[in-house]
Amino acid sequence: MFGVLALATVWVLLWGTLSIGNVLSGIAVGLAVVLLFPLPRIPIRGRFHLTSFIALNFVIATMLVRATLQVTWITLRPGPPPKCAILKRRLSVQSDIVLTLIVDALSLIPGSLVLQVDKVQRVVFIHVLDVSDKRAIADFHRNTDQLERWFIRAFERPEDWQNRSVADADSPTSPEGRQGGDNS
Repeated sequence: MFGVLALATVWVLLWGTLSIGNVLSGIAVGLAVVLLFPLPRIPIRGRFHLTSFIALNFVIATMLVRATLQVTWITLRPGPPPKCAILKRRLSVQSDIVLTLIVDALSLIPGSLVLQVDKVQRVVFIHVLDVSDKRAIADFHRNTDQLERWFIRAFERPEDWQNRSVADADSPTSPEGRQGGDNS
């Protein structure tokens, strides 16, 4: 239902006039899109933690401001262009959706861009601006670690996953929870 309302709102905004006809046609278009082109279900595990999410947003905002100032200084300072590198990072997140959110956040921060993601091994390759010394590389890894920790705190704390794993193992549909020699 939310998708239909969101699409109807976009429809009305695109037409530029709030009228009964635009609202009704927006709802009709929204229903058609949602029914004809359904999105796949995304398995989401863990719990959402509001206070950690607020802190995560503060951390991202701080990183955005700091990185913007650094990139501005790199652009305006006299001298040779900065050294860039492609760095490999292994992430310890478990959920595909949280992996996607971290990749989006890393790409959003000025001076870094995610080039490739290995979803199975949880490895990302990131182009990083201004890695002129080992301290800059260490700073990048420290910032990425901090960002990853806050995403885990906000979306997938280990205790949430442990509780879920125990419940999944007891489930009759999971391989661990099956009794006897049933292979179906």
